[in-house]
Amino acid sequence: MRSRWIKHDSLTSTSSFLSDLLKHKNLEEGLVVIADYQDAGRGQGEHSWQSNRGENLLMSLLLFPAFLSASRQFHLSRVASLALCDALETLGIVTVIKWPNDILTARGKIAGILIEHSITAGNISRTIVGLGLNLNQTVFPSFPIAASSVRLETDKDVDVAGVGELVENCLMNRYQKLKKGSEESLEKDYMSRLFMAGEPSLFSAGTEVFKGSIVGVSGFGELMVEQNGEIRTFGHGAISMEVKFDQA
Repeated sequence: MRSRWIKHDSLTSTSSFLSDLLKHKNLEEGLVVIADYQDAGRGQGEHSWQSNRGENLLMSLLLFPAFLSASRQFHLSRVASLALCDALETLGIVTVIKWPNDILTARGKIAGILIEHSITAGNISRTIVGLGLNLNQTVFPSFPIAASSVRLETDKDVDVAGVGELVENCLMNRYQKLKKGSEESLEKDYMSRLFMAGEPSLFSAGTEVFKGSIVGVSGFGELMVEQNGEIRTFGHGAISMEVKFDQA
């Protein structure tokens, strides 16, 4: 276990623990909190992240990206999403990113990300990147999007801590590149992996159902959809798209 890791058997959530710890201590950038189990794992919005004890990667990582303005905050979602794709590619698994930052395989959702920022004077003073990556679990509850795991994809069990170190390395590598000014490259990589980008799709926005194509994501993370030559933007939770998987 690395020196900058805090490991617990059980937590309410790794992100909540890290947020509380910041109220009492000065912490180093890159600190990782990892748990075997979460009593109340958090996903996007009001969703929860469910995981069997000891079978999956549940971790949060601390960053101090003061070089980024609040208007460029989605770059950190790109960093985290691409880092998970990088790590899974190392494990032999092909993935795509479903906006804003769910990681999908051909079978279903294998990972999710929850990013929380603190803003000071218009810049991002602190970011907690929470990651849930399904590793050795093979049976899941029924979700709107079917779940997958490394075990289901490769028929092999993996070491949770070892994958955690791999993900940490991939994330810090992407983050350091962002610090050096690789925003354009980051955006290009994200778009190249974005699920259904540029392809005609059926969307739902409130009571409206329409056909359109994803053409990009704004700095604030709004999905940009082209409909009949017009670009429309949608925040998280304001739009959905039908997703189907091959569970054979």
